[in-house]
Amino acid sequence: MKKQIIYKGLLFLLLFVCQVCFVDGQNTNKRPDSWSVKIENPYLKNLWKVNDTLFRSEQPDKIDFAYINSLGFKSILNLRSKHLDKGFIGNLNIIEYNVEMEANDFTEKEIIDALKVIRSSPKPLLVHCYHGSDRTGVIMAMYRIIFQNWTKEQALNELLDGGYGFHTSYKNITNYIKNANIEKIKKKVLK
Repeated sequence: MKKQIIYKGLLFLLLFVCQVCFVDGQNTNKRPDSWSVKIENPYLKNLWKVNDTLFRSEQPDKIDFAYINSLGFKSILNLRSKHLDKGFIGNLNIIEYNVEMEANDFTEKEIIDALKVIRSSPKPLLVHCYHGSDRTGVIMAMYRIIFQNWTKEQALNELLDGGYGFHTSYKNITNYIKNANIEKIKKKVLK
């Protein structure tokens, strides 16, 4: 009888702890309202709205570009090396900008060039690389810091936990953001 009471007590305690952990887990997983919003669609799996004029995704194909065009996009910023979107865009009324980057080896000049495109291109603008996670991720994080005055920590949190598919093996991306001279970059982007 004593064993039964002890077992029931332990079971109750275990269930209580599980319930507390489950509720706490739900609260910590709430996505901040300031992060990008997923755009559910039948074409692009990694399409996100950063704000009313800026979006991010993986590499669109010809059908994806027709969809993007139907949404009224004016510009595309392609971050891929040795890959142009002209063949996919065809005669659609979308302007293509290219800043060639490698996820594992990019320069500050490439970051600045991409941010200048974001600042000056016709909107809405879609920024993409192959997966829409690493090169696009560092550009979106720097956009948040330079144009929206986010802290590096806030931008890194969205990059790492936003659900964009960031590959944590690219330590150079997180290190770049942590060590970036924000005032120097702002001056170059805004001149």
